Amino acid sequence: MKYLIIGTAGHVDHGKSALIKALTGMDTDRLKEEKQRGISIDLGFASLNLADDLRAGIVDVPGHERFLKNMLAGTGGIDMAMLVIAADEGVMPQTKEHLAMLNLYGIKHGLVAINKIDKVDSEWLDLVEEEVCSELTGTFLANAPLCRVSALTGQGLDELQKNITMIARNLPARDSKAPFRLWVDRVFSVKGHGAVVTGSVLTGSAKTGDNLFLYPEGKPVRIRGLETHGSKVEEILAGQRAAINITGATLDEISRGMGLAVQDRGQTGTDWDVIVDWHEEVPSGTRIRLHLGTGEHLGRIYSFKDAGSRYMRLLLEAPLYAAAGDRGIVRLYSPQHLVGGAMIIAPGTNSRKLSANRIMLADALCRQSWQEVILANLLEQRRLVDKKGLLAQMGFIRESIVEQSLAKMLTAGQVKKISEYYMALPVLEKMTDNTKLLLTDYHSRFPDKSGISREAVKQRLAVADNKSFDVLAGHWVDTGLIAADGAEWALKTHAEKHGGWLEALTSQAESLLADVGLTNINEAVIMEKFKLEPDKAKAVRAALVKQGMLIKVGDMHVYSKTIQYIIGLLKQHFANKPSLTVGELRDMLNTTRKVALPLLEYFDMHKYTVRDGDVRRPGQCILYLSE
Repeated sequence: MKYLIIGTAGHVDHGKSALIKALTGMDTDRLKEEKQRGISIDLGFASLNLADDLRAGIVDVPGHERFLKNMLAGTGGIDMAMLVIAADEGVMPQTKEHLAMLNLYGIKHGLVAINKIDKVDSEWLDLVEEEVCSELTGTFLANAPLCRVSALTGQGLDELQKNITMIARNLPARDSKAPFRLWVDRVFSVKGHGAVVTGSVLTGSAKTGDNLFLYPEGKPVRIRGLETHGSKVEEILAGQRAAINITGATLDEISRGMGLAVQDRGQTGTDWDVIVDWHEEVPSGTRIRLHLGTGEHLGRIYSFKDAGSRYMRLLLEAPLYAAAGDRGIVRLYSPQHLVGGAMIIAPGTNSRKLSANRIMLADALCRQSWQEVILANLLEQRRLVDKKGLLAQMGFIRESIVEQSLAKMLTAGQVKKISEYYMALPVLEKMTDNTKLLLTDYHSRFPDKSGISREAVKQRLAVADNKSFDVLAGHWVDTGLIAADGAEWALKTHAEKHGGWLEALTSQAESLLADVGLTNINEAVIMEKFKLEPDKAKAVRAALVKQGMLIKVGDMHVYSKTIQYIIGLLKQHFANKPSLTVGELRDMLNTTRKVALPLLEYFDMHKYTVRDGDVRRPGQCILYLSE
C-alpha cells in the first residue's frame, strides 16, 4: 500500500472544503465557528481511497488571509497540492499568495481544480481558465492537470479523482524504513487515555509501545495507541495521517509545531544557516516569522559578508528543531507579507562569513548528493565525528544510505576511519602536518626536553573533545609520528634520540645515588651528581620518578632504596615493640621531625603502618613481610 498527503490551497470561499466533502464524504470544518461562518479557520482532515493499493490523507487549509499561519501549518508535510479556484471569481489575492508559497515551499506536484462551474457559462469559464493558465506560468503547476468541477452538482469529480490518482501513482513514495518523524498539527485529550497528537508521518514508521521524543525539548514519550484515517492500528507508516495517544507528556507540554521523532536525528538551536529563495528581499536584521513544519518561529534574518543574498542566517527567539534540507516560508513580522522560501543548511557557526565548505554543503543538500553532504559536513567541522553525530547532521534519511556513502568515500580515499570515528582526509592530513610542525618547532627550541605537554598540543590544535583527541593521539602513535607518554608528547624520532642519552644516564643512577640517604633529590642534586645542565637534570629526574627510582614523600623525592632500607628498620622495630612514635623514627634515622612525619604518613598510605592516636602500629604489609 502506498500512502501520500494532499494539501488544498486557494482563496477564501472558493469551495475547498466543499470539494473535499464531495470527494470523500467527510466534512473537514470541525469547529463550531467554522460551521456558523461557513469558512475554514483551522486545518481540517479527510482521507480518500484512490485505489486498492493507494490511499491519500487530505489536509484542508483555510483560505482567509487572517488564517495564513494555519494554512502554512498544513502545507509543511504534503506530497502534492490541489489549488482550488472558483469559476465565478477567478484568480484572487489568496490564490496568488498560496500559489507563491507552495512554489517557495518546494512543492513539486499538484493539480488545479476550477470549482463552481455550475455558476458560470462556458464562455466565462474559458476566460477564467485562460487567466488561471497565465497565473500558473513559471510555477510548479504550469503543466499540471486543470480540472473543471462542481462540488455542488458533482460534475467533473470523476475526472478530478482520476487525475489525482495518476499524479499520486507517479509520486516517489515516502520512506517507511527511514527514522520516524512527524510534525504535530493538533493536540487534544481523550478521557481515560490522555494526550493525543495528530500529524502527517513524514518518514519512517512507529508501533504501539515505541519510545519517541518531543522536540525541541527532547522530552521522552511512549506510544500508547495509534489511529490512522479513523481506524485503530498497531503501526503507522510514512505518508499516513496519524493520531497518536502518548504517555509521558501532558497537554500543556505539547503544542502545534513540535516534532515527534526518534532520538539523535535532527538538531535543535536558535542560530541557523539557510538558503533563501526571495519573493521580496528585505534588509539584513529584519524581524521575520519562519513557518517550518507546523510551527511559527519569530526571529531576525541576517546576511553574510561577501556571500550575496542567497545564503542567510536566521537568529530565532526560541529553539527550533529541524533537519538539514527542511523547507519553510519566511514572512515579515509586521505587516505579514511574504518574504521568501528558506531551506535549512545547518546550525549556525556564529560567524559573519560563510565558509566555502558551508556553501558546498548547501549545494549538495539541494541536489540530495549524500556523499557530498557528508564530506562537506566533515570538512566544515574539522574534527573526528562518530556515526551517531553524522546521522544527526544528515537528518531523516536511512542509516543504510549513510553507511553506503561512507563505504564509498573510504574506498575513494575521501574519508579516514579511526576507531569508530570519521574524518575528512584533507582535514586529517592538515592536522597531522600542524602537529608535526608544532612538535618540530618545540624540539628545536628545547632539544633537551623530552616533550611538550598534551594539553598544549590540544589547545594549539583546537580540539575540544578529549575522547576524539585521544583517538587522534592513538592514530599518530600507531603511524609512527609521535611518542605519547602520558601527559607528554614528542615526535617519535626525537623520543628515540632523547631516550637514548636519557637511558644511558638513568642507568648510572644506582651508583650515583648510593650515598644520598634521606636527601630530597631535587634538580640541584641531580645536576651535582650527574654533572648536568638544568634542562637535562629536569628530564633525568622526571625519568627516575617514572621508573620508580625516586619516590614522592610529602614535599620530597626520596631514593627508592632508602625507602626499602627504612621498611627493613620498621620490620625490625615491630619485631621487638608493638608501636612506634614519630620521635622514635626520627632518632632511628638520625633526622628531624619534619622528615620523619611525612615518612610515617607515606607508610600509613601504603599500609606499612597504621596510625593509632599518637603512635603507629604494624600495617598489613609489615605483617605480611614478617610472616
